[in-house]
Amino acid sequence: MPEYRFVATGAVQGEDEWMYGFVMGLNVYNENGESILSADFSEILEGKVIGYHVYNGMMDTMGLHVTDVNFDGYKDVIILNSFGGAHSNTWYDCWLWNTETSSFAASKSFAEICNPALDAGKECIYSAGGSGAGYWGGSIYKFIDGEYVVTNKLDTDWYGLVERKLINGKMEIVREVSYGEDKQILEREQEYCKNSELWQLDHPHWYWLGGHHADQWLGGE
Repeated sequence: MPEYRFVATGAVQGEDEWMYGFVMGLNVYNENGESILSADFSEILEGKVIGYHVYNGMMDTMGLHVTDVNFDGYKDVIILNSFGGAHSNTWYDCWLWNTETSSFAASKSFAEICNPALDAGKECIYSAGGSGAGYWGGSIYKFIDGEYVVTNKLDTDWYGLVERKLINGKMEIVREVSYGEDKQILEREQEYCKNSELWQLDHPHWYWLGGHHADQWLGGE
């Protein structure tokens, strides 16, 4: 198999891990040293060159992973495009390996997945992102016809939940529960979703705080 070299570039600002640094670019070279992927994330803002804003705490790796994210048996490449906010959520730019052209092609739909966790066995991606103290749901994505599509979604807050499922190409409500201020109903529903074969919300791949928590669920080197 040919060997490729992956080079991520960035800039750290200050020493505090919660200060912002910048992911500036990604280059991939083939065994002959030729560039087969070149991505420049830099831009000029108020006379200063910046890139993707990322907390310094992730600048040691910049979230670079070479791993099979569409479960076709070929390695793809992802790199951070955002890591921050109150919950330090993470999003990644992604390029999928195209066997027909022997090159990488950008995947915009993967870049929309917050805090992704790969499950090669079930060929799906789990996505959980903090969006308020009352939220404890998530989304499940599958790679369908060249795009990442939400197949199951659980929206929750302090007052109720709505569970949706992809049926015949459309997301439809399959379960809706209102618990208002009844904590017993809330706790019952949380327990149900933890034990559900589909959701298993107590599994650590539903990571609610981004950063290096993601590494073990993204694989690759």
